[in-house]
Amino acid sequence: MGINSKHIEEEAKAFDKRIGERIERGFVPDLRRTVQCDYFYKSFWRDPLFVRLYLGWIMDGLLSALKTHCGPKLSILDVGCGAGYMSLELARHGHNVEAIDISPGCIKTARETLADNPYKKGFGSLKYAVMPFHEAKGRYDVVMFCVSMHHMSKIDEVVKKAHGLLHPNGHLLFYEPCHERFRKQDAAQVALIRGILSLTGHWHDPTEVTPSMSNERALLRYVDEVHREYILERDKNEPEGQSPHDLEVSGQEILNAAKKRFVQIETRKGCSFTYRLLGGIRGSEEEIRNLAEFITAYERLAVSHGYISENMFYFVGKKK
Repeated sequence: MGINSKHIEEEAKAFDKRIGERIERGFVPDLRRTVQCDYFYKSFWRDPLFVRLYLGWIMDGLLSALKTHCGPKLSILDVGCGAGYMSLELARHGHNVEAIDISPGCIKTARETLADNPYKKGFGSLKYAVMPFHEAKGRYDVVMFCVSMHHMSKIDEVVKKAHGLLHPNGHLLFYEPCHERFRKQDAAQVALIRGILSLTGHWHDPTEVTPSMSNERALLRYVDEVHREYILERDKNEPEGQSPHDLEVSGQEILNAAKKRFVQIETRKGCSFTYRLLGGIRGSEEEIRNLAEFITAYERLAVSHGYISENMFYFVGKKK
């Protein structure tokens, strides 16, 4: 597959560091058992409600795609599983999952979380392994990527490898970023929402937003900052993203590669902006719940009707 070992080492080191910092601060990588974690200042991982509204919704989409197009009790390879929370949920729904990641720290955390899993009724099976994708072997009903494929530079080879790991009627399933679809008009809507939250005392850092309201030029600069933030997946003062090789390929490049070897069964729009907004909401418990639920409902409506662009997308393809 033309593997770059330095690339893999750099990614593994970054994700080891990231998961270590999160675990030290109380992070629980389990969609059903996550806890309030103030370490996250703007991420959906800050509150179980945000996790349900964001990751729970993504998981529902993946499960729906599997049920509709692939069937029950599937053998699934989850590539780039991270701390394993999506793999765990798939197994809880009766699937037989093998999950791999290049980060030893993430796999250690995933195994520890699995060992404490109290939800065993209807559980399929789940195994975690530290392994780069090019070393994967076996045959599966589904090869799945959930926000991991965009870290892999040689995307045609990645898709070819996935194709080779599937049974004759197997499926490729992924949920990946498509930041190239996110426009300045979309960033302006995010700036408006954050501005209103700041003015009403419901944003984590009003000083991030309120100076931008002084005049039109300042507000335009803030819209540009928000646009860059979502395109690059990092704040303006962050020197780099979550890893050295984040966003190696675009959503369109991933889609083009997938369609060469798979018959496109379904594509579906994902989220737009809530993953970098929900965690920034502040206020009383009731205010946070009401605001988060309303903003999430608006995002889903706006994306589905084309009022705002999606930033992520689902793909289901059948092996040619």
